[in-house]
Amino acid sequence: MKGYLFNSLLVVAGSVLGLLAGKKVPDGVKDAVFNALGLVTLYVGLKMALNGTDVIPVVFSLALGTIAGSALRLEDRTSGALQRLNGAYPAGKHDTEGFLVASTLFCVGSMTIIGSLKDGLSNDGTLIQTKSVMDGFAAFLLTAHYGASVAFSAVTVFVVQGGLTLFAKHLTFLTAPRMMSNIDGVGGIIVLAIGLNLLKLKQTKTIDMLPALGLIVVYGLWVG
Repeated sequence: MKGYLFNSLLVVAGSVLGLLAGKKVPDGVKDAVFNALGLVTLYVGLKMALNGTDVIPVVFSLALGTIAGSALRLEDRTSGALQRLNGAYPAGKHDTEGFLVASTLFCVGSMTIIGSLKDGLSNDGTLIQTKSVMDGFAAFLLTAHYGASVAFSAVTVFVVQGGLTLFAKHLTFLTAPRMMSNIDGVGGIIVLAIGLNLLKLKQTKTIDMLPALGLIVVYGLWVG
């Protein structure tokens, strides 16, 4: 089984278990565990961000990418689309923030890129399978807090990681050390923003920040 399919299935499985457990786990326990997940997310984001070596391009990519994402209203459009999708279900009107947080958390970072490329190029799924287990646990916790909208992030995982895996032979440039460090620099800041959202310390539209990842890749190709 390819890593992107395995990852998607574990996100769904974690979400189903989170829905079942969410009704039984006391709110105080859920809040405590969710705060722990927020702190771990901050740690992961900080660790990634510190890998960024070219600070100025990272700053410009984040600034210009966020401006572009805000102008295109990426997060608002994504939220609207998911709300329409949720409306088709009797138990609709789930919190779309769960989908946005989960999708970004599961698909941004070097583990996603390197793991998917290794899976596609050499059929080595070790790294992506490790990430899949982590995502399954995270989906469980996120679903217990946010609800069923987290399960839809499995589609995002399938599309993003599946695309990287299937087109791996054309994307090896992403694994260059300088490219990866800059992607981690930008991705780490986005993951830090997710951690702050989870802890309710600062609410940021992280989907609007995603164009920054494309800009930092363009920069890496330009400077070689």
